[in-house]
Amino acid sequence: MECFEKGIGDSPIVFIHAPIIETIGPEVEILAQVNVAIVAAKEKHMLVTSFHSELTGDTRAHAYFLEMISQSKKEKL
Repeated sequence: MECFEKGIGDSPIVFIHAPIIETIGPEVEILAQVNVAIVAAKEKHMLVTSFHSELTGDTRAHAYFLEMISQSKKEKL
């Protein structure tokens, strides 16, 4: 299964009994959807996903998370 992830591109994704994100708050940025189901989102420094990107050979979701950490550290300095 593939989805479009904002800022990451088309990524293969694997779901294991994963829930979808049904509602979001006003500060939440939707990062990925499969059809209309939200499967990844971000609010401030928090990232949530419904899929297991570690089960694919694609590391873009991990790189995105590491970039979030790097940016957060820069903001605190």
